[in-house]
Amino acid sequence: MKYFFLLVFILGCSDNNSSYFPLEKIESWSYKVVIKPDIEKKTIYKKINVSLGKKYIEINGKNELLYPLLREDGSIFYYETDKNGIYRNGYTFTKDKNINLENKRRIVLPHSQKMGEQWEVESKTYLILKKYPYFDYRATTNFKINYKIISKTEIVNTPMGKFKNCLLIKGVGKTRFIGDSEIGAIEIKITSEEWYAKNIGLIKTVRTEKTDSDLFATTKMTQTLENFNYK
Repeated sequence: MKYFFLLVFILGCSDNNSSYFPLEKIESWSYKVVIKPDIEKKTIYKKINVSLGKKYIEINGKNELLYPLLREDGSIFYYETDKNGIYRNGYTFTKDKNINLENKRRIVLPHSQKMGEQWEVESKTYLILKKYPYFDYRATTNFKINYKIISKTEIVNTPMGKFKNCLLIKGVGKTRFIGDSEIGAIEIKITSEEWYAKNIGLIKTVRTEKTDSDLFATTKMTQTLENFNYK
């Protein structure tokens, strides 16, 4: 077992030009996800992402080189790369036959990875949930989140061991949600912190959705890498 942790340490600390999002080298990532609302009991579950390898897929009459990533719920996210960075290009759900293209390619990581570099992406709230006596009410709305590269020397502890020299990006955004006549309008502030290790990819995420409403309060999600497998 100690040799395995040594391998993780070497991969996480390597100074070569390896990718922080290695879709070609790793077959699967397994995460522990903890969602902790202020109001309700916390939820814990496992999440597994599986790389399906590179594939040429026809989009708008052209064959595009994409990297599909299968999720545990049966959905697939499609990624692509160019000289500027890594992008999410589209997605499918379990019963979809065609790829649902993003309105605008969603950048995941820029290739330059310069300190202080910033970019903006479309996102949506998904954590805020209030349980009423007879039904659940989820505050879901679209918004823009602004990401920034904060550090390239982060140390992150995971069940797999300690990773050094990790990339940290932080995103912030806010939006308003219009509920029914009882709820009214609520403001939601979103913060997302994501840590990436070279040759491994995403190893930890902490996302917080905070409201100014006593009905919804604040919900925090922590996602931590527990295991990964190479092809």
